[in-house]
Amino acid sequence: MPVLPVTHNQWQVLRAVKRSRKPPIGRELRLSPTRGTKDGSFLTGMVRLGLLSRISGTEKEPFEATYALTETGKHAAEYGECDFPSGTMSVSNPTQKPQGKR
Repeated sequence: MPVLPVTHNQWQVLRAVKRSRKPPIGRELRLSPTRGTKDGSFLTGMVRLGLLSRISGTEKEPFEATYALTETGKHAAEYGECDFPSGTMSVSNPTQKPQGKR
């Protein structure tokens, strides 16, 4: 199986979920207020990667949903990487930054 390294931002989010006593809402998981975390797509990408599971809420409102770690997410939170079965991801780039005007 190929190894999936998680980004620093993803690792911070996974550690925050692991430390929380109850499942946190998405708004609490926006740890750094940057352009990449503005719309909540980083949470949707982590759910698609299998690192987080959405307990309540919808994909359209990621900051109102609650999240929990999956087994893969627990391993990635501890070691910064996880085994990733090939051929299971259909997302081209879940952490793609939005394009601004230039």
